[in-house]
Amino acid sequence: MSNRIDDKQVAELLNGKTMKVYALLLTRDSMRMRDIQHILNFSSPSLVIHHLAKLMDANLIKKDEFGEYSIKKDVRVGSLSLFVQLGRHFLPRFVFLASFLVCILVPYVMFFMSMPPDGKDILFLFVVLSTIALLFYETYRMWFLSPI
Repeated sequence: MSNRIDDKQVAELLNGKTMKVYALLLTRDSMRMRDIQHILNFSSPSLVIHHLAKLMDANLIKKDEFGEYSIKKDVRVGSLSLFVQLGRHFLPRFVFLASFLVCILVPYVMFFMSMPPDGKDILFLFVVLSTIALLFYETYRMWFLSPI
């Protein structure tokens, strides 16, 4: 591969086990090849080396003089684009939108909803609660797409 790689080529490269290696390196500062093999339960060191070589050829990772691999270029393609990285964890993007709606719903119920609820309150509650349920369902489904 050349030093210049476009998004389409990166998307084709980052799938399967190569994606798992790249996503794992995104969550760590640097890692040795044997640590990657152990964490991802790869059958042999040569399999890890193969995927690391693909990532190095694409100029996405680098290897230092101590044999540790780290991220050189952070790209978000494929299933990675559906997640936000917080420290060592990937969270589905929908979590934040659902949490925002919950933060809107709680004050509304506490301060603005009339007692007994009238038609506009019931409509608002139905729309917001169904949206929250849908977002958390999609978050649950997305969780199984997690790159690691």
